[in-house]
Order: sequence, then C-alpha cells, then structure tokens
Amino acid sequence: MARALALLLVCASALDADPAYRLNLGISMSSGTLRVEPVVTGPATSQAGTVRLDGAGRGQFAYDSLSVGPGDRYVISMKVYEGDRLVASEQAVEPKQ
Repeated sequence: MARALALLLVCASALDADPAYRLNLGISMSSGTLRVEPVVTGPATSQAGTVRLDGAGRGQFAYDSLSVGPGDRYVISMKVYEGDRLVASEQAVEPKQ
C-alpha cells in the first residue's frame, strides 16, 4: 500500500529557490514509525506566514508521525515561500527508485 505525506507551506507561486535558505525534512524511522520534523533556516525575518524564522534564522514546523509497513512507499514534499518567491524546496521518496 502506498502512503503519501505532503507538507506544503504556500503563500503564492514562484520560480527559483534561494541559496540563503536551507530546508531539512527531519525524517527518521523507528520501529515502523516514520517521523517528519522539518526545520528551515535562513535570514531572520518577521514576514507573515505559518512559520516565522527567529532572530537566529531558524523556524520549526509542526511534526507528524505515521505507521509505515514493509513495502510501503511514501513521498514527503515541502516547499517554503517568502511572499511569492520560492526560497526552499525538498522531497524524499522511499523506497528510492
């Protein structure tokens, strides 16, 4: 059975990622439980949105956990926008194809 988890922070559409930002999906697996705990880093900002980067330039998203069985396939995709500009994007697919 395929499972998909898509995390998306959207303010508008955009074209290019900004190298000043880094996105880590924070994926870990333990005893059949997949945990996703994304973190974004970049220039400190007070822009409106679901996540704000603090004075150190770090923002923590909510985490999610789900059960994954042998043979399950999942896709985790996340995009971070500042206004209408895509600043970070990351995707993980398991099993790798």
